[in-house]
Amino acid sequence: MNDKVILKINNLHKYFGELEVLKGIDLDVYEGEVISIIGGSGSGKSTLLRCINGLERKNKGDIVFEGKKVKRDFTKLRERIGMVFQHFYLFPHKKIIDNITLGPRVVKHTAKDEAKNQGIKLLEKVGLEDKADVYPAMLSGGQKQRVAIARALAMNPDIMLFDEPTSALDPELVGEVLQVIQQLAKEGMTMLIVTHEMGFAREVSDRVIFVSEGQIAEMGTPEEIFEAPKDENLKRFIQSIY
Repeated sequence: MNDKVILKINNLHKYFGELEVLKGIDLDVYEGEVISIIGGSGSGKSTLLRCINGLERKNKGDIVFEGKKVKRDFTKLRERIGMVFQHFYLFPHKKIIDNITLGPRVVKHTAKDEAKNQGIKLLEKVGLEDKADVYPAMLSGGQKQRVAIARALAMNPDIMLFDEPTSALDPELVGEVLQVIQQLAKEGMTMLIVTHEMGFAREVSDRVIFVSEGQIAEMGTPEEIFEAPKDENLKRFIQSIY
């Protein structure tokens, strides 16, 4: 992590009808930083990520990426900010290698052979180099999620967003996905991770954010958040987990 702010969120608000889900989020994300976002269901964690990536349109506030305010063109931004969801959204009729290479070929006009070579390297990175020519139905949930990570990395993003990447997995498959994310952290990838895996959040994060009722109620190092929480809702949240 360095002292360069790569992403700045200023006074971010999001409404669904009359329901205010995000109530003025302010956050600076530093290059190479890993931030885990924790909180109860319905607190606004996933909505925050979806607003950053333009999948949900904010109602108020600014998103500034590499010093430039993001206005309407989120398509370009998504080339720079990759996202991995709870569910894998792989194309079932396409082989794994084709799922990974589709984005670079269509969006970046990468040559077929170059995209395939890059795709194989990414499959090696996530430990699935032997699955290039199979279809998603032949993979476990953990393997599908690792393919989804490789697919997001194929666009060579500057930031990765993970929205509860293990919540749809059987418990015995969680570790293989977290291991891939940990390796990305060691390599210096900037990441925002919404997670319920508190042990993982403690281990991998530079900072942990506790979101409550659409606001950042507390932010700090893993030690500060988990060992010396100040916010009463955070204290209750931690007690409910342990």
